[in-house]
Amino acid sequence: MPDVRLDGVRFAYPGGVDVYPEPGLTLALEGGAVALVGENGAGKTTLTKLLNGLLRPRVGTVTVAGIDVAGRSVARMARTVGYVFQNPDDQLFERTVRAEVAFGPRALGLGAAADAAAGRALVRCGLAGREGVHPHDLGLAERKWVAIASALAVEPPVLVLDEPTLGQDQPSRERLAGLVGALAAEGCLVLVVTHDMDFVAAACPTTVVLTRGVVRYAGPTESAFDDGAMLAGAGLRAPHVARLASALGLAPCVTEAGFLAAWSTRTSP
Repeated sequence: MPDVRLDGVRFAYPGGVDVYPEPGLTLALEGGAVALVGENGAGKTTLTKLLNGLLRPRVGTVTVAGIDVAGRSVARMARTVGYVFQNPDDQLFERTVRAEVAFGPRALGLGAAADAAAGRALVRCGLAGREGVHPHDLGLAERKWVAIASALAVEPPVLVLDEPTLGQDQPSRERLAGLVGALAAEGCLVLVVTHDMDFVAAACPTTVVLTRGVVRYAGPTESAFDDGAMLAGAGLRAPHVARLASALGLAPCVTEAGFLAAWSTRTSP
């Protein structure tokens, strides 16, 4: 299973203070779907950009799938870490959807396999039939899917999704949750940076809460929203299901299935 390890990592933007205070950020994650949540400025996006070398730590080590990122360029890390930016327009530049999705595997020298990999990614992202369209002729939701497909086409062991539900309607959110679950089941480590706690509950069995560069919680999502003071400090609200269960006096839960089970227990004779 691919893993991510940050040991004593400290980073500061030019002219700024350290994102991760002493003794630095230490975090280990392995396989599955993991949500990274916290207030704006908590260090979530900084953390993910350290994984592929877009940012470099001032001190500490970053290891991804057994690779020390310090010794690799961003281009070399692209095969290991697929990255989908919050704004798809920051990474879409080709003239057709197919060319966009095939660019990564071709740049990595996959040759004849590049088109096959692009085709698989297009199908997984619901873009079959849209291959000849210019990406910027699509709406925001579909452009997000093109960006996701572009990252998936190189079949990386680690995938970062930054605010993937922005602009997505409910059917697309459900499709996205299904894709995240399928990738995790295949052994991919999917890191989801988001403020969407309902999506976290639906798609990410593990959650990491960051507050001002400090890991306040790392563990099962079903227990991530139990500490009200921590949530307030992180600028978070529990998922709607968790809040409804609490209001009804049910056992803590974060998913619809968990809510139904708790309700059934309460109403059973």
